[in-house]
Amino acid sequence: MDIIIKSFNRPYCLDRCIQSIRNFVVNSHYRIIILDDGTPEKYLKKISEKYSDITILKSFLYDEKVNSIENEGQNLNLKVPIDLWIDAAKNASDYFVLLEDDFWLTDYIALNDLEISLINNNLQMLKLLWLGNPILISDNILKLESFFNIYEPNLYTRNPLLYKLIFIYNKFKVRKTLSYFKIYKRSRALSYYSIYSVAGAVFKREYFLSLWENHANTIDEGLQLYNAVHFLNKNKDAAFGRTNKEVLKTSFLSAATNQHKDYEDVSINMLAFNKIINEAWYKEEFDAINNFSNDLNAEEIEKILKKENSISANSEEWKKWVERFKGQYTSFGCIID
Repeated sequence: MDIIIKSFNRPYCLDRCIQSIRNFVVNSHYRIIILDDGTPEKYLKKISEKYSDITILKSFLYDEKVNSIENEGQNLNLKVPIDLWIDAAKNASDYFVLLEDDFWLTDYIALNDLEISLINNNLQMLKLLWLGNPILISDNILKLESFFNIYEPNLYTRNPLLYKLIFIYNKFKVRKTLSYFKIYKRSRALSYYSIYSVAGAVFKREYFLSLWENHANTIDEGLQLYNAVHFLNKNKDAAFGRTNKEVLKTSFLSAATNQHKDYEDVSINMLAFNKIINEAWYKEEFDAINNFSNDLNAEEIEKILKKENSISANSEEWKKWVERFKGQYTSFGCIID
């Protein structure tokens, strides 16, 4: 089974992610494929030297983004490499694990045995991570396997057009009217994530590709959720599930870019932050391979930032940023360690 990791300018996270795979994937034949969109070459070289059997594929915007990153994000092109992701999926194994670079495994997983069970049960997606939020999965368990549960998605409607009207269409105060009559609810909208995930899951290849139909080179989660509903409506026997317990964690101490992370009264350039931590990792002054049960070492990061004393990435502003970032997730029921 292939393990695909989407990567962008956080080699310290990527290092931790790969090492966790080495530690926790057992009794399995697998390939690790990195889809990189702009990590400077010297960092990728260090990763390649440490993990010599991985494959690194670069996006067509790689060179342009690296040049921008080295100038702390000046004129950074935020276009995402959707074609790279789709091409990788088309060439992947029938089932593949999809991770972000800031994910890491925290428990053992035997991919060979898992794949047999996924095939036998016609699973389209197996969630490995849901941040303790019951809304993002379903408690209506249909079947228990040794490593995972198959659940019945708790969806308000499985009709694609009705789904689009209630949960995507938002013109002429439709959303407000539907909310008034208690048809549209945020919890109902979030329940559709039980059949969808950006990453942190095992996907059946055909299902993953169906999520990206008509993508128009943009990330549109509304469209992808609609595609998921459309797929489920056409494939009545499609099954979805989650591991018995979460086997992945994700970091809340950094972000790849500044996109969607502008918080009131917080001033920090996350590209400048990553430049500092990348260099510390490169010089082996920051150990990302440390205690997989927990997030990166916040005390070490704070010391590095204080030593650097950068105006663009001040340690106090970073701590405020982390608090706001975590708050985004806790606000809709996620549990942050």
